[in-house]
Amino acid sequence: MKTNEILDEIHRVREEIARECDYDVHKLFERMRQRTEKLKAEGWQVVYPEPRQPEAADALREEPPRKNESPGEKRP
Repeated sequence: MKTNEILDEIHRVREEIARECDYDVHKLFERMRQRTEKLKAEGWQVVYPEPRQPEAADALREEPPRKNESPGEKRP
C-alpha cells in the first residue's frame, strides 16, 4: 500500500497537538481561541461561517400506530 506523505504529516501534527493539550478537548479549544486572538492582533482577518438555517422537513411527521392498530388504519 502506498503511503500518503500529506496525510502522514496531518496525522503527525494532529497527534502532536493532542499530546500538548493532554488529549483534553477543552484545552484544545482554549488553545485555538488564543491563537485566533493572536492572529487578530497581528492584523489577520478572521472569518466565521454564517449560521446555518434550519432545514425544512421532507415529509410530514405522523404519530406511530397505536398498539393493536394496523399501519394503514385511519384514526378518528
